[in-house]
Amino acid sequence: MGKRVAAAAAAVVVLAVGYEALDVYDVLPGPLTRAAAARPAVPAPGKTSVGPSVPAPTPATVSPIAAADGPQQDPAKVKAQVAAALGKPDLAKKLGVVVADGKTGQVLLQQHENAAMTPASTTKLLSAWAIGNTLDLNKPLTTKVVNGSTQHRIVLVAGGDTALNPGTGDPEHVNGHAGLADLAAQVAASLRKAGTTSVTVGVDTSYAPGPLTAKHWDPDVVAAGYTARIAQLGLSTERATDPARPTPADPVASTQQAFVKALAEQGITAKAGGTVTAAGDAKVLGAVQSSPLLDVLGNALQASDNAMIESLARQAAFHDGVGGSTADVTGWVEKTLKDAGFDLRGVELADVCGLSDGTTIPPRVLADVLLSGTTGKNKPFAEVLTRLSVGGYNGTLDNRFLQPSNDSAAGDVRAKTGSLTHVASLAGTVITADDRVLVFAIISNAAKSWGPYGTRAAIDDFVAALQKCGCSK
Repeated sequence: MGKRVAAAAAAVVVLAVGYEALDVYDVLPGPLTRAAAARPAVPAPGKTSVGPSVPAPTPATVSPIAAADGPQQDPAKVKAQVAAALGKPDLAKKLGVVVADGKTGQVLLQQHENAAMTPASTTKLLSAWAIGNTLDLNKPLTTKVVNGSTQHRIVLVAGGDTALNPGTGDPEHVNGHAGLADLAAQVAASLRKAGTTSVTVGVDTSYAPGPLTAKHWDPDVVAAGYTARIAQLGLSTERATDPARPTPADPVASTQQAFVKALAEQGITAKAGGTVTAAGDAKVLGAVQSSPLLDVLGNALQASDNAMIESLARQAAFHDGVGGSTADVTGWVEKTLKDAGFDLRGVELADVCGLSDGTTIPPRVLADVLLSGTTGKNKPFAEVLTRLSVGGYNGTLDNRFLQPSNDSAAGDVRAKTGSLTHVASLAGTVITADDRVLVFAIISNAAKSWGPYGTRAAIDDFVAALQKCGCSK
């Protein structure tokens, strides 16, 4: 009996540790990481929402960045305001912090700002800057089907959309915006006009090709479903959001099979063929489009979707004539930022999503990238910033800023989270009690056997202290 109890207890511990690991990778909703009640969506400017179809909070609840134009904050008052929060024991002794005025760029507080620290998923901000300044944020991603080399062959052409709905598209959302059932209906109509009712479906993956995983990703992390594989074609139902639903070993093949099934539902007998390259002048039999890229990128940031960010960065690098290997894409992100004038001393990218060991970014660089958007110097990234998760409402911040010590900041914080076993980071914007936009970047690197939960709460308390700041000169 004692052995059975011990075994059961051990099983609970294993499950808890596994669950914590998933949470640490910003993947799994649940009691450790999400509020019990669903939070309302916060649609940002654009054609589509990145959340469920529910009314958005009023502007008085979620503060618009552009509307906040209060008086400048005094550095001495800011430091005094957050001193207690920065002294909390859950924060690492070597804590990297930068706080700056979002409009002027004036640095209000900094410590260890140039330290090369492990940033986790705040790495995605650098990648998002490079993507947003390379690709047209207003254009959607197109998935099409064209004629193949013979009457009974067609080709599914990948175009970068990794959130295709297996059924009909949902025009109100980013995830599943375009649907394979809609594509199949178009293709079936074209085939019937030509008198064809049986086809082999090849797939063209010549757009932004590359490996299925980043070079330095832990194979166990990928196998466990903490991230999907990197592809230019994938299903909305197979993103890495639920460990009970493993991600496919080959997203392209999975999508191809789903399309074959969708054709069958349209009365077309179909089977999956091999990989082919479609002719440039091949007749288009059907096409569906994603949300505008701005919404897709925003969805990837809100969900902290490692594979989607890697895919989008690979597409942007491909646009610039760069290959799809990890070294190619990380090198492209760094070069794009350097060419734009950013000081990248201390930056080392092992991937472009923040999942791999070996990535370092100083807090100063995160702040500089954010400031390029808030100061108006970079319009594409200013748009991207409107898509960041809102504290207490959506994305990976939907469960944050809900405690009595920090809930005053809910709705006033837009930021990118970063979480690994020994890392907790947050970088974004906060609107103060004086109605002034501040940029902040905070990274805590410390070995804590129980995980970063206390550190996350301490970081939220720090940002809430900034939000409460009536620190005008």
